[in-house]
Amino acid sequence: MEKIKIAHISDLHICLKHKKHNIKRVRKLIRLALKENVDHLIITGDISDNSNENDYLILKKILETNNLLKSEKTSIIIGNHDIFGGVQTVSDITNFPSKCSNTNYNEKLLVFISHFKELFDKTITISKNVFPYAKIFGNIALIGINSIDKYSKIKNPFASNGKVNKEQRKELKKLLNLPHLKEKLKIVLIHHHFYKNNINASSSFNAFWNKIENYTMKLRGKKKLIKLFKKNNIKLVLHGHSHELKEYYRKGIRFINAGGSIESDYYSQPGLYIIEIQNDIINTSLKFLQSEEIISENKKEELESIIV
Repeated sequence: MEKIKIAHISDLHICLKHKKHNIKRVRKLIRLALKENVDHLIITGDISDNSNENDYLILKKILETNNLLKSEKTSIIIGNHDIFGGVQTVSDITNFPSKCSNTNYNEKLLVFISHFKELFDKTITISKNVFPYAKIFGNIALIGINSIDKYSKIKNPFASNGKVNKEQRKELKKLLNLPHLKEKLKIVLIHHHFYKNNINASSSFNAFWNKIENYTMKLRGKKKLIKLFKKNNIKLVLHGHSHELKEYYRKGIRFINAGGSIESDYYSQPGLYIIEIQNDIINTSLKFLQSEEIISENKKEELESIIV
């Protein structure tokens, strides 16, 4: 089997108004991935920091400029910020639950899908729903799942908890049982993490909001999903959500979190995972932007407007 090289990034949190530096970092990470000669780019959610369509346009332009705005080159899934947005100012903290309550979940989901329609081209689905989907290249099948739960005052008060609903789990089972997926090396793409102890999840927001999210970032029903993954011989799960760069195992399944690609609590440099697969052997490495690269780019772009 020919070696396949994948770059995994997550939680871009693009925001032209409040986080212009994230746009610069995304550009640099994409260039770093291309320097590594990757065959495929995977982005596991939270493209926009505040569920703003203009942020999607920024990423689309970056991908298009680098010849990556095509299904065979890039795969993407949705994050909670892509539906509900996030907190940029102190006043947002008190207003955020009300904002989430008034968000039209299905409409936001469709907006995300329509903006990145090129990346959902030629995917395999069970119904008219885009998620879950399968995408095959070579001996690999990528399985994209939507783990964003709907807002609930009790179960999801800050819109950051996750859940894969019953309908999607049912379709996921059917998808994984398709004959042409059976013998593939299957990699799941999902936004939420599978940590045992949710307190390990972290965030780069202000201290107060960080404490809240540490208790409201869990994936409900993860034991059922892990059981389903195990039954269907899932080898690898790629996700984001908590802003860390780490690998861990659950029930023998390998998990990679690239949530700290842009805003990391543990590394000063933006980074990405490189995943090399050959003959069912998976090797991973972390690649970081060097500090001097970031400084150089910042100086250069201080003299320019951000044009996308």
